[in-house]
Amino acid sequence: MFDVLRLVTETAVASPWLLAVIVGLALLDALLPVVPSEATIIAAGVAAAAGQQDLLLVIGAAGLGAFLGEVIGYLIGRGIGPAVRTRLAGGSRADAFDRVARLLDRRGGTVLLTARFIPAGRTAAVLAAGATGYPAARFAGYTVVGAWLSAAWVGVLGYAGGTAFAGQPLVALGVSFGLATVIGLVADVVRRLRRPAAAPVPAAAQVSAAAPVSAGLPVSAGVR
Repeated sequence: MFDVLRLVTETAVASPWLLAVIVGLALLDALLPVVPSEATIIAAGVAAAAGQQDLLLVIGAAGLGAFLGEVIGYLIGRGIGPAVRTRLAGGSRADAFDRVARLLDRRGGTVLLTARFIPAGRTAAVLAAGATGYPAARFAGYTVVGAWLSAAWVGVLGYAGGTAFAGQPLVALGVSFGLATVIGLVADVVRRLRRPAAAPVPAAAQVSAAAPVSAGLPVSAGVR
């Protein structure tokens, strides 16, 4: 059974269609954090270490998908932002909305670049940026950098695992994905510990969570 699973894994990651799959999953992951794009990128990185994929193409595909997904999320937030602001008028959530807008105005680059390394933080930050009217040009600039930075990080992590465990793709996948999960959890813990002093992502989460509800739309994700 182990040999069969390894054969299936090796065949899948060597497929020429893998790059197209990465683009699609990375796009969806920006809007629905439950989509396993990170695992697929790690697998492609492991395949690159075995010579079955090109690491630069893997990173490029992952970055492209993430960028497109985040732009779509921003446009969704931009479209529902005015209605949200109107319906929140005079309430505590209106104050949260204004705080997020001020935070993005002062530290938008930091929020947009770091939120992607926190589970579900990216989705919240992207929707909040659109809903609060964060300048599109600045958003696009930070998103270009952040999308390919995070894609490179995940791809290289898979490549490193594939290099360290050459000939053992399943072990390389498990170790690389486990390490990525631990790092994400550590980042989330650090964020929670710092919450009393400065809470950029939780505030953004309030706006992004309130936005779909207030606009009469279903909430598809909690808060990357």
